[in-house]
Amino acid sequence: MYNWDLQNAIAAFVDSLRPSGQMQHDLYVNTLYAFVDLQSHLLTMLGYPPVP
Repeated sequence: MYNWDLQNAIAAFVDSLRPSGQMQHDLYVNTLYAFVDLQSHLLTMLGYPPVP
């Protein structure tokens, strides 16, 4: 009924990502901040007032 090999492969894959978790989090936050900063500059350039 269950495919234990697949479940074990998924668990092993997730465990292999754990050491780089902080790096992935930092990359995500930095990318999100850069995107929001770019959109803020774009909207300010189009005439919308900046948000403090």
